[in-house]
Amino acid sequence: MLVDTKNDVIDRVCKKITDYLLRVQDFSPGEYYGSFWSEKAYHGPLLDYNAGGAHHHRGCGSAALALWMIGKKNNDSKMMHRAEIAFDWLASRQHERGGWFEIQNNEKPSDWEGTGLEELSTISTSFVVHGLGTALLNGLPPKKSYRDCLRNAGMWYLSIEWPPGSGIFPHHERSPYDTLNANLHSIESLVLIATVLSDVYKTNVNLFQQAAKRSLVHTLPLQWKDGCMPYRANSGVTINYTSLVLWCLFNADEVVPERLKEVSGAYWATQEKINCVVDKSCEFLRNCVNKDGSLKWEEYESSTAKYNMWTYFITMNVLLRAGGDENKNAAKRLLKFIDSKITASGLPPMRDRGEEITECAFMQADILLFLLPFTSIK
Repeated sequence: MLVDTKNDVIDRVCKKITDYLLRVQDFSPGEYYGSFWSEKAYHGPLLDYNAGGAHHHRGCGSAALALWMIGKKNNDSKMMHRAEIAFDWLASRQHERGGWFEIQNNEKPSDWEGTGLEELSTISTSFVVHGLGTALLNGLPPKKSYRDCLRNAGMWYLSIEWPPGSGIFPHHERSPYDTLNANLHSIESLVLIATVLSDVYKTNVNLFQQAAKRSLVHTLPLQWKDGCMPYRANSGVTINYTSLVLWCLFNADEVVPERLKEVSGAYWATQEKINCVVDKSCEFLRNCVNKDGSLKWEEYESSTAKYNMWTYFITMNVLLRAGGDENKNAAKRLLKFIDSKITASGLPPMRDRGEEITECAFMQADILLFLLPFTSIK
């Protein structure tokens, strides 16, 4: 927990984002009923912010989970119902192959490789799985449609592992790169799917846990000596994706059943190995935080996530979850900087400089998830 801080920035931001998500949930008749409308469709600087909004699958996964967790905490049946409707929308939008599109401006699916072909997204799929799977472990009614959703998503992950048995899960279909955050998203998703199917639906699918272990064995050694988890294998210094890899690792480690951790490392890495990776990553992240809480973008960020406020929130999350005085002190500096950037609307901006952009729903929903473990709001 974030202790001995005298400001209420986390509580205030959580309330404002929750109000925003409730406001933009779409209940108009038609194919988007239950989803969330994002006025600013995307965050990447290579895309036009003003090209039209979109209903994001990944944003719906995060928003629905946040509403479910807040509704459950407050015994708010209306909010929990709204979350369930959002999960129903996601179930209806799953591609027959088992994944989800990464939606960009004007409802258009991504086409990162310029092929003009359908391209399902590991990242979008993983945020959907994170939301649905976590909600099911926290009391979401276990519908058959949700079970089918998760099982089909798990089979889709297995279908894109390339080369087969390598533990490499691409960022999206046909991506030629070994991208660390895609691997970790896949690891978390496969572990979560296996756990939900076992604990909630009483069905065991050993293939998913085995695939997660393969990817873990492949990916953890790609960490640099300074603790950075590069964007792609051997290239791309990054604060953003080091934090994201750590976030996925924490999430996965928390849901792996203890009985599997104890089977001679057959299904998971040892706690000693995970702690070593975490410690090195946190040392790197602490070094990326200036005394005023701003991030050392020019020195340590090579991805298009440069200047995104999202990075401040996820980095604060993982440092607090790692624990220890040094990590907590760095997190407090990040929070102080975050507080200085909150807009007049009460929402955080999408970037720490330039044009004020707040209504990008999937980023706000993710930020809410990163803050929820540390808020006292009801």
